[in-house]
Parts: sequence; C-alpha cells; structure tokens
Amino acid sequence: MTESRSTAAVVRATMATVVHEPVVAIMLVAAFFDGISGNPIHALLLGGVAIVLGRDIALGEPNPPIPLVERGMWIPGGWTVAAFSAAFALVVGAFPRYSWPATVGVVAAAAAAIAVAWRGPLVVHADPGPLPRRGVVAWSTVLVAGALWELEALLLQPSLTLDSQQHPTISTLTDPVLSTHAGRTLIMLAWLLVGWFLMRQ
Repeated sequence: MTESRSTAAVVRATMATVVHEPVVAIMLVAAFFDGISGNPIHALLLGGVAIVLGRDIALGEPNPPIPLVERGMWIPGGWTVAAFSAAFALVVGAFPRYSWPATVGVVAAAAAAIAVAWRGPLVVHADPGPLPRRGVVAWSTVLVAGALWELEALLLQPSLTLDSQQHPTISTLTDPVLSTHAGRTLIMLAWLLVGWFLMRQ
C-alpha cells in the first residue's frame, strides 16, 4: 500500500465529505438548481468548486498552510482594493446582465479569489473557538427559511426558466436593480468588497 491514497479511497472520502460538510452540499444543491433553471455556466462553476473543495477536504492537509503574509507576498491595502474594485465594477457593470463580457468578468474575479484563497489564509487570526450554539441555530434557521422560500417560488413559476411576478425568486426581485448600469455597478462593488472581507477572515 503506497502512501498516496487509491482513487477509490479518494472518491469514497470525497463523497463522505459532501455528506458531512454543509458548504460542499449547499454548493452542489445550488449547482443542481442553477442547471435546471437554465444557467449551465453557474451550475458548472458551483459544481466544479464543490467537487474540488470536497476532494481537498477529504485528502486533508499534511501540514497547515502558511499564511500568505508570512511568505513575503504583497497583500494590497484596503484603499487599493476599494479603488480597484470600483474601477472593475464600473467597467463590468457597463455590460448587460448575463452577457458574455459580464460573465467573463465575474468568472475571472471569482477564479482569482479562489486561486488566492486556496493557497492559504491571507493573515493569521486567533482561533475564536467553537461557535455559540444559539447563534448557529438562529442563522441556520434564517438560511433554511430563505432557501425554502426561494425553492417554493422557483417551483411555483410557470416553468423553471420563466420568471413570475406572482411568485418571484430572488433573481426576479433583483432584476429592476440589475437592469441599470448604476445598479449593476453597485451590486458588483458590494460583491467584490464582501468577498475581500471574507478572504481576510
């Protein structure tokens, strides 16, 4: 038996990870519904990241990753990130929603963030310890309720690819905002800044 795991063992460990890791499971579910709703690109991206993440967790890390700041890598400051994000959002937001230029811009930003985050944390934070049970239950309830509401709205539409104002999904509700350049720019800017904040946690 070699030190490296067999393919079958990796597959079994990955499947176990999918079952026990809620983030991986949620991404797979989101990929499935994106796929049946006529968004194959979103489905492929979500599903691909979920599978790779599940495999990564299943294989485990022999040594903890070294924070990027300890590798001597330059990490941009807050104002630099804000300025770049504003310029990026302004350019990408000029293109219509779901157009190829907008899709390529979003995919490029997301891929870059995943590539950086996958190499290890940006900075070191003290271990906060276990999460408060009350907070976990409260946020889990909110997320599950929101997911069930979205699923109900999706299933009550005339079809999975046809929007309904009587039973709007979150995507339908955001259509008025995302139909304008200013709206797309602001949403894109918020998405980038929240993503940067999460990467530093």
